[in-house]
Amino acid sequence: MDSFELTTSSGVTLIRLADEGAEWIARELAVLFGARRPRVLVVTDEHVALHHLEALLVALRTEDFVCARLVIAPGEAQKSFARLREALDTLATGSFARDDVVLAFGGGVVTDLAGFAASVYRRGIEWIAAPTTVLGMVDAAIGGKTGINHEAGKNLIGSFHQPRAVLCATRVLATLPEREVRAGAAEIVKGALLGGGEFWRDIEQAGADATTWSAEILRSFILRGARVKVEIVGRDERESGERALLNLGHTFGHALEQATGYGTVAHGEAVFYGLRAAVWLSRLTGALDPMRADELQAWLARCELPGVATTPDALSDALRADKKTVEGKLRWILLRGPGEPFITAGVPGEAVRDCAEWLCAIAQTGRSARHGPRKRRVLVLHGPNLNLLGEREPEIYGRMSHDDIAHECREAARQHGFEVLIRQTNHEGDYVDLLQWGRRWADGLILNPGAFTHTSVAVRDALAATYLPAIEVHLSEPRQREEFRHVSLISELCRATVSGRGVAGYADAMARLSNFLSETGVGVAR
Repeated sequence: MDSFELTTSSGVTLIRLADEGAEWIARELAVLFGARRPRVLVVTDEHVALHHLEALLVALRTEDFVCARLVIAPGEAQKSFARLREALDTLATGSFARDDVVLAFGGGVVTDLAGFAASVYRRGIEWIAAPTTVLGMVDAAIGGKTGINHEAGKNLIGSFHQPRAVLCATRVLATLPEREVRAGAAEIVKGALLGGGEFWRDIEQAGADATTWSAEILRSFILRGARVKVEIVGRDERESGERALLNLGHTFGHALEQATGYGTVAHGEAVFYGLRAAVWLSRLTGALDPMRADELQAWLARCELPGVATTPDALSDALRADKKTVEGKLRWILLRGPGEPFITAGVPGEAVRDCAEWLCAIAQTGRSARHGPRKRRVLVLHGPNLNLLGEREPEIYGRMSHDDIAHECREAARQHGFEVLIRQTNHEGDYVDLLQWGRRWADGLILNPGAFTHTSVAVRDALAATYLPAIEVHLSEPRQREEFRHVSLISELCRATVSGRGVAGYADAMARLSNFLSETGVGVAR
């Protein structure tokens, strides 16, 4: 574990990175609060919830924390007044007190939103940042900037509210899509350009595409990038001077996000484009040697980004709304070289316009990733009492445990080239939540809802709302058992039902789902 501190006028923020999973966060909270156990509101998004929320909540309860949760949809659009109101309603109706805590468990959207809610609820309560993305660990969760977007611009509504701690469990990064890893590295590259020296030389040698880095190198770069930010914020907490350097790449990056519609490009992708614009503008103004500028452009261009269309006029409109404007002039962060950033308001309007036209041209072209389409994703959901497999009525359900069946499912998924996620719950509401969260992640479902099959209209309705192809599986043959098991509320919503084949039914279900997805092309282009 690596541990260091950010010291500002607001106090001390503990920052820790560990090669651990979500359970480690709960253990760190127990150490942080000692004998006291505040109530915890965990704020996260559906993608993180599907992969990691259950493990975190179980670990928190094991450490005797009482928890509530708020799960939002993923994406930049969630940094809104509506989601802020939802967070505040959850705190208020749950009677959270001044000495309770908000735990922001997610990427930059989650930490920005949850931190802002904590800053205004009861005039400010404590919050902990537990970032789950590269971008969050390097940048978004550190420094106390919190807020939401406005139609007129990104992050226009917000406050400075330092978290008590930033806890980075780096194993959760393993579930990030490659695009998120690649985009998140923009903040690492920014930090290296700001810091220069050995950090920049190491980044330059490693290459701009973070998906080619090893897990060890990625973790090392996250740590070094975070330290760059801590050093700058420690000297200028509220961006009255030097902290503005951290906006390198963000001026045109934010403008590109706004001009194309939030969510069209990932924030990190926009920052990569913004870094290229900063290098171009540095060259146009004479700050950066043309040969060195060309070298930096060629290096940055190796990070493959999606193409996106906008116009110079749209970018100019977005720039006028930028919150970095002081006394009517926009502050620009330019480079004389790696490790030599500077702040200026003296960039001629014609240079800005030239840069906007250049950025529109390169952004429209883009460079698509070479690695091809991702694997199709299958979510396997098990219902109540299936955690007791191997112990519960083995004459009916067999002697294989739930872990054994999960292993067989993973093996079958591997044979068909699927990425698979397996979850089990004894609670109807949790099963519904998993279906709802899964609709944004999965390409297909394999469902054994257990008793919910025969009783739960809520599960049936949640399945209908996913619009995903599903295969129903039962270890036993329900039609040969008690009469109340003869009716399935989900069968008519499924592509097929496999029953009475024991664990072999899961391999059959994987094969059927594979055939359907191959025939229809579902999931290939997502």
